[in-house]
Amino acid sequence: MIGLLEYIMLKSESQKIKVGLVQINSSFSNQSYLPYSVGILQAYTQKHDINRDRFSFLLPIYSRVPVRDAAEALSNADVVAFSTYVWNFKISIEIAKLLKFYNPNVLIIFGGPQVPNSSEQFLRQHPFIDLCCHGEGELVFVKILETLPIRKWEDIPSISFLGQDGTFISNPKAERIKELSTIPSPYLEGIFEPLMQANSSQQWIALWETNRGCPFSCTFCDWGSATQSKVYPFDLDRLYKEIEWFAQNKIGFVTCCDANFGILPRDIDIARKLIEVHQKYGYPEAISIQNTKNATERSHLIQKILADAGLSRGATIAIQTLNLSALKNIKRQNISLKSFKELQNKLT
Repeated sequence: MIGLLEYIMLKSESQKIKVGLVQINSSFSNQSYLPYSVGILQAYTQKHDINRDRFSFLLPIYSRVPVRDAAEALSNADVVAFSTYVWNFKISIEIAKLLKFYNPNVLIIFGGPQVPNSSEQFLRQHPFIDLCCHGEGELVFVKILETLPIRKWEDIPSISFLGQDGTFISNPKAERIKELSTIPSPYLEGIFEPLMQANSSQQWIALWETNRGCPFSCTFCDWGSATQSKVYPFDLDRLYKEIEWFAQNKIGFVTCCDANFGILPRDIDIARKLIEVHQKYGYPEAISIQNTKNATERSHLIQKILADAGLSRGATIAIQTLNLSALKNIKRQNISLKSFKELQNKLT
């Protein structure tokens, strides 16, 4: 019986370290979301990890398969990272728990908005989870992999864990990635090609970022809450190439993950590029966006551009509550009722 450190050392010397990725999204009408959050972790690792050739990435778990099937598929992995939110948290927990039973040596990492910022109780309730990752995961994930096989986590930012003596350790949070051009696109880097080839009858929905951040401070929101107030944009050239990729791969539906599409003047150009590519290829067939809260004229223009081309079939105007005390307590300001009515009439 060898110890954990000896096992990992032997593993790293004899063969590649296997990395599993789990991002379970909704599936319906033979459509599933491409696992963008974990795909971008793989893309970033393959570009920036100095030891990238040491790692072999398994096909990601992307849909709600039986827990046992998922755990068995990951049972030979050395590291498994889970991207979690409210819709996949419970099944992710069950997969991780069974996976640890199958392979006690596997390193299990949980990230995503569902992981609490104060995670001591969370880690003690789920002892099969080795590390919690808080905030952006790309740089942190690479640092974790680079630390293998030693498994010394004390100098890695934005993670929390229980030490060998059971002491809870929470490392300071890393600065946000300001230069998003350092993050490669999982679409353009071919990260999803093996997954798509292995599931050739599957129709795919793409998750898409054009920027990161939110200037608002609504306390109930995992996007803002004044934690990511600066909006950092991805390069337009990258975004235009991704739109072409969506079309050439016949992605029917694109979900834009921006907190406030339309907040930047260039978002009008992005909408027009979507139309241009749609008219050339017939894809994408539709896009879902979260409208910016304030830029009324720009928001209306973008919705009109998309609606006239048949890419958008509805618009959302965000009002949380009309109770002034509640708005104050949640640090939320609605658009004025006057602006609400004007925008409603224009969209109608």
